[in-house]
Amino acid sequence: MSVRSDELKAMVDDAWAATEALGSDESDVRRVAFEKLLAHLLSGDRGGASSTIRAAESNGAQGASAEPLDGSYATEEQRAWAIAQSFQIGIDEVRDLFDLSDVEPALQVSGKQLNKKKSSATREIVLLVCGARTALGFDTGTEHIREAAERHGRLDPPNFMATLGAMDQIALRGSPGSGNRLVRLKGIGVEAARELASKLAS
Repeated sequence: MSVRSDELKAMVDDAWAATEALGSDESDVRRVAFEKLLAHLLSGDRGGASSTIRAAESNGAQGASAEPLDGSYATEEQRAWAIAQSFQIGIDEVRDLFDLSDVEPALQVSGKQLNKKKSSATREIVLLVCGARTALGFDTGTEHIREAAERHGRLDPPNFMATLGAMDQIALRGSPGSGNRLVRLKGIGVEAARELASKLAS
């Protein structure tokens, strides 16, 4: 597809404007979202790209979509590579942390590797789940975190949302009364997720 310079500038401007809601404290997340949106625009699917941009701009529970921004990570190997790049660990280490047999990553660390205290383990699960889903272009809802925490025996229902709300590493979007709010890693959250992944994989 041949793109004129003025068309390319318009696409760059569109993609950057669509990710404007992600502030400076979420710069890494914004960069990933911007790159994926721009790639989508350059693919030539302007209609689909518009839908993607609208989805990126939404900040409610509807933003926790099960659809990635594009089909870049169709194979398990591609998904492992993307997460490895994001967490800055090896592909084999990624496979130790996540089940990538399905299009959406599933946390598969041993319960023994997580903190014994439920609130601390929940914070670890937030970083890992949100980091992996973001790397693959998925939004993360609080329900994704809740499901992973329950599966690993670390769910504390009465304090679940309070634990997430107290995390400096993430931003919660959507109504506080919503059952499934959008979770995004801030810049410090990206770094914390990398540190945790490296520690668990060592």
